[in-house]
Amino acid sequence: MGTRLALTSAQTAVWVAQQLDPDDRSFNIAEYCDIKGSVDPVLFEAALHEVVAATPALRARFEIGDEGLCQYIDDTVDVPMHRVDVSDEPDPRAAAERWMRQDLAKEYDLAKGPLVTWALFKAGAGRSFWYRAAHHIVVDGFGLSLIATHVADVYSALATGRPRRQRPPGTLEQVIKADSAYQTSEQYERDRQFWLSHLADQTQVASLTDWQPTRGRVAIRESGHLVPADVDVLRQVARRLDVTWPEVVIAAVAVQLHRATGVRELVLGLPVTARTNPMLRRVPTMLTNVVPLRLLLSPELDFAAMVKQTSQCLEEALRHQRYPQEHLVRDVPGLPKGRRQFGPDVNIMSFNYRKDYAGLSSVVNALCSGPVDDLSINVYDRMDGRGLNICFDGNAELYSSDQLTTHVGNFLSLLRSITGLLDSDSIAQ
Repeated sequence: MGTRLALTSAQTAVWVAQQLDPDDRSFNIAEYCDIKGSVDPVLFEAALHEVVAATPALRARFEIGDEGLCQYIDDTVDVPMHRVDVSDEPDPRAAAERWMRQDLAKEYDLAKGPLVTWALFKAGAGRSFWYRAAHHIVVDGFGLSLIATHVADVYSALATGRPRRQRPPGTLEQVIKADSAYQTSEQYERDRQFWLSHLADQTQVASLTDWQPTRGRVAIRESGHLVPADVDVLRQVARRLDVTWPEVVIAAVAVQLHRATGVRELVLGLPVTARTNPMLRRVPTMLTNVVPLRLLLSPELDFAAMVKQTSQCLEEALRHQRYPQEHLVRDVPGLPKGRRQFGPDVNIMSFNYRKDYAGLSSVVNALCSGPVDDLSINVYDRMDGRGLNICFDGNAELYSSDQLTTHVGNFLSLLRSITGLLDSDSIAQ
C-alpha cells in the first residue's frame, strides 16, 4: 500500500541533475549527533521506526509512471539502523567518521529506496554517535533538523515514560499542493519579473580560484570555529547597525571576495529554506532553493555601508525566495561560456535542534550539505552557546585542502577583527 504524489520543484531539480550524472554522489547529505552518554540501541531503533512511519519523506521513492514523474510513498519500507561498535578503536570518533565517509560514497537507487541511512555508534561507556544520511531529493538540511528533533522527542518519551510532544499540523500532501499552486500564481510571475530586472546586465562572477567550468563530483571541507566571545562581538556590531548577525557575516564574505579578486559586482548564492509560511516549516521534505544576492562594492565603501546594503538586498531577495534557481538559469541571459550565474554560496544554518536524548546532551556535526560547484561557505549556529562552526566546502577540481585552510583562516581573522573593520574608512583596508 502507498500513495503517489507529485514532486516539489526542488525535488524535480535534484532528480533531473541526478539523471544527467548518475554517478554523482554529491547529492548525499549527512550529519551526526555526538551524544554524551550511552544510548539504549533497542529504544533508539524503536524511535527511528516510529519517526519513519510518521514521516512520508523518509519512505519515498521516485519513478516515472503513466502520469509522469512522481514520488511513491511506500508504507512497507524499512530503514534499518546499523549498529557499529567503535569503543575499542584508538580514536573512536575518527573510526566512526571513516565509516560515515564510506557510507556517503554509496549510490542510492531513487526508484527502489530507501533513500535514508541510520547508524548508531557505541564509542565507549559514556559516548554515542547517531549518524543520519539521506539523498537530497527526499529532505534538505532544515528537514533533517525536524527529523532529528522528532527522534530525540520519541526516544526520550520511550526512555522516560513521559508523553510524546504533540506534532504540529502539516502534511507532505499540503506542502506539494502549496508548491504546485505557487508555480501558477501571480506571486510566481512577480518573483520572475523581479529577478529578471535585478540580474539584468550581470557580467561578473567572483571566485577565490581561477574558474574552471567542469563541476566536480567531490568536495573537500576545511573548518574553523568562532568562539562565543567573538560571536558576542558580531551580535554587538549587528545591534549597533540595526541588522542581524548573519547579515554582518554575509557582508564580511563580500569584503573578503572583493579584497581577493578586486571584483566590484558580486553575486553570491544564498541557500534559503523557501518555507514562507508556518505549515511549510513543519514538514520534512526537500524545498531548499538558492537565490542570488547581488552586491556592489568599491574601495571607498565603508563596512557599515556594506552591511546596510547587504541587509537591504537580503530583505528583497527573501521576499522572492521561492522562485526556483533552475528557472533563473533558464530565464536570465547567459554569462560568458562556462561561467555560472552566482559566485560562492553563503549558507547560514541556524537551526534550533532539540539536543536532549532522555537527559543526554548532544552536539550536531555536519558532514556534507550537497553539491558544490565552486565554493560553499557554511556557517552553523546550533544555538547552544558554543559559538559558530564555519566550514569551507570547495570543489576538489578547483581547490586544495591547503588553499581552503588559508581561506578559512583569513575569514576567521576578518570576523575577529570586525569591530576594527567597522571603524575603518574603507573595506579595502
